[in-house]
Amino acid sequence: MTTDTQTTVRRRFTLVALVIPVVVTVIAVVAQALLAIRVPATVATHWGWSGAPDGFAPAWSVPLATVLIGIGLPAVLFAATVGGLRRGDHGAAYRVLGAVALGIAVLVGALGAATLGIQVGRTDAAVTLPVLLIPTVLLAAVGAGLLGWAMQPHVPWRSSPAGAAVDVPVRAGERVVWLQGVSLARAGAVVLWVAFGVGCLAVVPVLFLGDLVPAVIASVVVVVLFVVVATTLRFHVRVDPEGLTAVSAAGWPRVHVPSDDIVSAEVVEVSPMEEFGGWGIRWSSGGRQGVVLRRGEGLLVRRRDGRTLTVTVDDAATAAGLLNAYTALTPDPQRD
Repeated sequence: MTTDTQTTVRRRFTLVALVIPVVVTVIAVVAQALLAIRVPATVATHWGWSGAPDGFAPAWSVPLATVLIGIGLPAVLFAATVGGLRRGDHGAAYRVLGAVALGIAVLVGALGAATLGIQVGRTDAAVTLPVLLIPTVLLAAVGAGLLGWAMQPHVPWRSSPAGAAVDVPVRAGERVVWLQGVSLARAGAVVLWVAFGVGCLAVVPVLFLGDLVPAVIASVVVVVLFVVVATTLRFHVRVDPEGLTAVSAAGWPRVHVPSDDIVSAEVVEVSPMEEFGGWGIRWSSGGRQGVVLRRGEGLLVRRRDGRTLTVTVDDAATAAGLLNAYTALTPDPQRD
């Protein structure tokens, strides 16, 4: 990819993921501020399935929430990913993140304005939610996201070899073990912890509403998010006669490829966002699985059924060489 193309990718992403969301949010906040002086001091902010209001908040909290979410989330997503773009990363994952950032800004801004708009001129907050309000706002947000996707150029990521495997001499019956650890990159940690924080914030109003089922569901979502973050922070990688094993420092999850299932191993350059859409244990098209915690050097293992496993880890050349040595010593079950 040329320098000009990468510059275009970076500028379009910045426009879609940060500049336009900020502009949209500022416009929405101004509109909400004008509406806020014409509504009751306390307004309805949540409605049940019947359309009756069941959650209330001060009118000033609506534009405040719009600023925090409409600018805060796009800013965090931009800060966590722009470094990769500057290093030359690109691909569909960045287009998705840009589209999501724009869609969130439109969703929050329009929802806040609509929430105040339907309560203009009232003396209380007992307003029934119009049936088409939520679907209309959702369609506007989806449309904005699709526009954000279309505004960014399509430049697919193509991985490249990072180096050759080291020749590791191993004799039959000899046991050699290779160990290494890898920690989650800062950008990945930021994204995961932000997702966890947003989940926690979303649970708070649900808990105060007093409905048991939504509260339980929301709490389960937060617990799942915490488990995902906690089990992704660090992995231990091991190569031995039994094959390749990558296990979280928490003890779970665990990924294992036995020696008799390995065709070959090689060293590759890995970009988590472009190839797998994020960090952690990931799956992608074509039977590709990854334990990707950072960008850079990684170990690619090809399996007999065509699937692959990619693990980002230092000294991948030695690991690949040792796996290839054990593979050469392991009988092929398809020939036996």
